[in-house]
Amino acid sequence: MAAAIVVACAPAALAVNEDDWDSCARAAELSSDRPIRGCTAVIKAGERMLAHLVAAYNNRGLAFRSNGEVDRAIADYDQAIRLMPDYHVAINNRGVALMAKGEFDRAIADFDRAIQLRPDYLAAFGARAAAYARKGQFDRAIADLDVIIKVDPKNPLLIRERGAMKAKLGDQIGADADFRRAEALVSREVQQRPR
Repeated sequence: MAAAIVVACAPAALAVNEDDWDSCARAAELSSDRPIRGCTAVIKAGERMLAHLVAAYNNRGLAFRSNGEVDRAIADYDQAIRLMPDYHVAINNRGVALMAKGEFDRAIADFDRAIQLRPDYLAAFGARAAAYARKGQFDRAIADLDVIIKVDPKNPLLIRERGAMKAKLGDQIGADADFRRAEALVSREVQQRPR
């Protein structure tokens, strides 16, 4: 659900070494302290381009969160949002971090804002569905999953998840239909794999 923003630029023009910039840009895929060091170097360099600085705060937030440092992640997302108030990715990422702390209402407010800014941002719908489910608001979780499934109708994980939400609401017929559909999609995928 988290997203890194990769900004293409010439590292030499940034006064940041190439390894630091690369580590920062790849924060979502690296699981070490390298992204934190890289993004910190970008931030300390006093980037002249706002987009680079915002990306560095957002990506360092991703790295902090993956290291279990949720409060530090939230602080970095706050900085990214302060610099670029309409940056839906950082708003969504902060919501994910807040959800990790059990602050579901604040997280949902962030997901709502990210969706308001980008109505096609499916990551925010998925994150909000998870927050609603954690709050026991399964009907709202289903509504958000419906939005994603409309765009990605062959995703068995989403369909199975929606089935689980329907079951929790007592809609066993709808749940069974989703479970069968998800199972059929998985079977079809397995059959289509090269042997």
